[in-house]
Amino acid sequence: MTTIRALVVCGCAVLALAGCGSSESRTADNVTRAVYNDDVDSVTKNFTPDLAKTVSRAELGALSDLMHQHGDYKGLKQTGTEPDGAYDFEADFSNGTLIVKMKLDASGKVSGYRVIPSPST
Repeated sequence: MTTIRALVVCGCAVLALAGCGSSESRTADNVTRAVYNDDVDSVTKNFTPDLAKTVSRAELGALSDLMHQHGDYKGLKQTGTEPDGAYDFEADFSNGTLIVKMKLDASGKVSGYRVIPSPST
């Protein structure tokens, strides 16, 4: 019985950890999914007011089209941080990858977001 309890506790711990991810990664994934879906409201709700003002539907549509050229969005993983505090991610698609760079302000809002073609795509 003790062994079963230990296995259940271990299993729950593994499931809990599997759901963990940094808030930065979750934010980057939410914004990237919203860009992929060409959903300006969902994109800008994560942005600072100053950054949100710079988003045009045309530019968002073009960025969404670029992502769709790479296939279905599968998720992203953090690959590093920049000296200025920006986070680097690799966005994975069914037909390639794109680089995502994101910067957050002190309140956790996105103050910078760029998508760059990967050297390999």
